[in-house]
Amino acid sequence: MARSVIVTITATVYLLVYIVLHALDIRFGWILFLFSFSPAIMVWLVLSILSDHSVHMRELEDEEEWGYADRPGREGLGVF
Repeated sequence: MARSVIVTITATVYLLVYIVLHALDIRFGWILFLFSFSPAIMVWLVLSILSDHSVHMRELEDEEEWGYADRPGREGLGVF
């Protein structure tokens, strides 16, 4: 299993525990303790996903811009 998947599961479980404790009216100290670490958990989650290289993308050609790899061209994106 990729590291980013493990980090995503960990962050999800952490936030679900926070929500459940908040819904059960557990002591405010515990909720504040978990809430104080949630920004660090989110930063860890974002950095691990951005640094994940498990999906290999093709190299761009000269004068080619990045786009959606699963779309054939601009025609598939529609009008904005």
